[in-house]
Formats: sequence, C-alpha cells, structure tokens
Amino acid sequence: MAGESIYASDALKRTWAPLTIPLVWLFIYAGVWLSGQIARPLGFMVTMGNGRWTDNIAALFASLPVVACLWLWRRFYERGSLMGLGLYGRGVRPFAKGFGIGALLVFAVAAVGILLGAYRIDGPGAWTGHFTATWVLATVLSFIGTAIQATATEAMYRGWMLDTVAAKWGRGIAVAFNVLAALVIQAGLNALSSPEALISAINLALMSAALSLIAIRNGSLWTAAGLHAGWNLAMGWALGLNIDGGHLSVTPGVLALSTDGDAPGWLSGGGIGPDGSLLFTLGVVVLLLTQVRLPGGDGGSRPKVRYSRHDDEIIDH
Repeated sequence: MAGESIYASDALKRTWAPLTIPLVWLFIYAGVWLSGQIARPLGFMVTMGNGRWTDNIAALFASLPVVACLWLWRRFYERGSLMGLGLYGRGVRPFAKGFGIGALLVFAVAAVGILLGAYRIDGPGAWTGHFTATWVLATVLSFIGTAIQATATEAMYRGWMLDTVAAKWGRGIAVAFNVLAALVIQAGLNALSSPEALISAINLALMSAALSLIAIRNGSLWTAAGLHAGWNLAMGWALGLNIDGGHLSVTPGVLALSTDGDAPGWLSGGGIGPDGSLLFTLGVVVLLLTQVRLPGGDGGSRPKVRYSRHDDEIIDH
C-alpha cells in the first residue's frame, strides 16, 4: 500500500514503521530514568503523586531527556531533525489556538460535572489573594514544563510515529496505528484495573485519533501540542483536578474543584480525574467529530513546502 508523508520531513532514512512502538516506549522510560538520576542528587523526585510541587515540576521537565532520545535517533539514524516532524514555521498562533480548544474542552466538562454533582467547588482560586512569590514561580514553571511535556509527547506520537507509518502505509492506517500505540504504551493492562481506568483508556484512544487528525489537517504539530497543553493545564493548574491519576500540587489558578465522593466513578473519573469519566468521553467525541466532518487547515494535504535543516526555514516550492 502506497503511503504519503504528512510533514515536509527532512529525514534521509526512515525507521521501520512497526519499530516505532518499542522505540517510543524505550525513549520514554530511558528519558524518565535519566531524569531521576539527575533529580535525585538535587533533592527532587520525578513524580506527580507525592504532594510536593517541586517534584511535580521535575516530572514535567523529565520530557526534556525523553525528547533528547528522539532527537538522537533522528540525528544519527534518520539524519533528520525535530523540526522536520511538523515543528516548523511560526508556531505561536496555532499553539495558542490549540491551547484555547483544550482548555475550553476541560472547562465545559467541568461545568457539566458540577451541574450533575460529579465535582464540587471547594473554594476560589489563587486569584483571590494567593499571589505569593512561590505560587508565581510554581505557576510559571508549570506552564513552561507542561508546554514542553505536551510538545515532546506530540513530537513522538503525532510527529515521528504518525508520519513514519503514514509514509509507509497511508494516513488512515497511521491514525489507527497511533491509537493502538497509545493504548499499548500508555494504558497497557492497567486499563482493566477498574471501570474508570477502562473509560480512561477509551478516552485516550479517542483523543489520540483526534490529535492525529488535527495534525494531518494542519500539516504541523503546533495545534495538537497546544491542545494537549491546554487540557492538562486547565485540569491541573486552573481547576486543581487530577490528570491521569496524578496531581499538580499548586493552588488552582481559577477555581478549586474536587471529585464528589458520592458521585459514581464513571461520571467523575474517580481518582483518575476527568480523563476517566464519560463526561470527558462525550467532549472528546465532539472534538473528534469536528475533525472528521468539518473542512479546515489545508484539507489534510501535505504542506507544499520544503524544510531545510541547514538554514532552519521553510522554502516555498
């Protein structure tokens, strides 16, 4: 089956498509392990679950060694660059657009959840008078770290993996492969541990498909990366809710919400957070349908540009 590249890739050699799943797994775990070796002597732990905001920030910045592994593979095996994975051009505007969409998705889910009793309001956010120097520092680092983490994740899944598979087997198979890879690497057998975990895996699959289609439609990663960052920050920093079972230990910036213990897990997501709720399923389905039904971007065609890694610019054909 003939394939077609999604991005204006500068790679001189392609990785065998099925190998991208074990390689992404290797990049993630090698990068996180390396981050732990760096953080531990400094008194930090790379985790989102122990209540220390400094450790949360260390976990976010752990994506730097992860993406460094991808860069090494691209540089020395494929003879390409990270920018050739859809990270070229002016990214601020599409990143901001995606960020707004992701945040709006979370706020909509949270609003419906409050009305249905899945979440309760514990108090106002930091805007009511919690603007301490520590909070401001934690907030700035949270935004930077989340932007890095989201972009690194999208570079691996919707950048390198999606484009590698699309170039070999076509875009439809590439989207399905991306969904499968996310389930294998990120969900795994843990998806069967509880109803909320199973719903979370379903939401992960749907979001992987939606982000893949967004990347294909736009011919770049910036909007997908912004959406990823927007939904994470809206859940964790803005509202104080759990993100995939982890928690950002920073006073929420907008509103302090928590899961109502009397609400069914399928509605609230339980300890996983909104990612494990059917409310989020509904929101992601709406997002996915907009990508399937509505025209936009460049219509899904490969950008008619040539990327030059030598001068870091896009050259029109």
